[in-house]
Order: sequence, then structure tokens, then C-alpha cells
Amino acid sequence: MKGLIIYSSKTGNTKRMAEKIYEVLKKEYQMTIKDIRDAPEVEKFDFILLGAWIDRGTLETKALKFLKTIKNKKIGLFATLGAMPDSEHGRKVIDNLIELLKDRKSLGQYICPGQVDPKMIEKLKGIKGVVVPNKIKEKMIDTSLKSRKATEEELEEAAKYFAENIKYLTN
Repeated sequence: MKGLIIYSSKTGNTKRMAEKIYEVLKKEYQMTIKDIRDAPEVEKFDFILLGAWIDRGTLETKALKFLKTIKNKKIGLFATLGAMPDSEHGRKVIDNLIELLKDRKSLGQYICPGQVDPKMIEKLKGIKGVVVPNKIKEKMIDTSLKSRKATEEELEEAAKYFAENIKYLTN
């Protein structure tokens, strides 16, 4: 069976996650891994795992656009975000990913923590209170400063999650 892992990574967090998933899945499947900028035609693959960083609670724009081009394929979503996956924001992100997979042949969704780009933190600090209320802005900055890269164990769990789902849902 042929699988494709496509990822969009701004700071390297999602790329690390994609590489770990690839490392595990290539033992069982004929896998291809590509940056979203070099995405091949998806028709020749039996399943696709699409990974991205989270922007405003959902996949970043390039990944959302790419997702819309995928038709009649088994697909799973993985992502990294600056909040912890078990936080309120993390739970909302999971709900949003589930919604994106609605009416599709879903292989599931998985999120891991990811360190927020320092440039983004500086940008947040410059936002005026009119655009984002100061209380919310301060919470966003605090969460961003506490963000961290996913551990090897967390990345391994993501890879195992997809390995199990692919095995179960493609047999």
C-alpha cells in the first residue's frame, strides 16, 4: 500500500512530526514524504497524511487549500500548536480537525505541542488592544512563551496512532 505524508512547517515542529510518522510507517508501507511546496499528484497514493502548524485554531492556509484538492482518499491530519493538546485551545483544535475530516474517509487526527515562532511572539506584542483585547493578547503571549517542542515520546505516540488507524481502517 502506498502512502503520502505532506507537511507544512514554519519553524520545523511539524516537519519533525512528519519525519517521525514517516520513519514508523515506512516499515509497513511504501511511503513518500514531501514538503507541501513540493507536493506530488495524490492520485497514485492509497492514503494521505497531511500535517500543518495551527493558525487561529485550524490548519494554516496552504494546508487548508491542499486539503480541499484531495478527493476520495483515506486521509489523516496531524498538527503542531503553541498550546498543549489537552488545553481548552487544544481541544478546540481537535474539534476543528474532526470537522475538516467530516464526510471523508478519515484516518483520524493528532496534535502535538510545537514551539511558537519568536517572530510571532513579537508580532503579538505589537497588536493594539482594538484588534485583540489586551486580556486575550496577554494570554496569547503567555501561552506562546510557554510553548515547547514535542518530545520524542509525543512524536512516537503520533506515529503509533496513525500506524494503528491505517492498519485497522485499510484492511
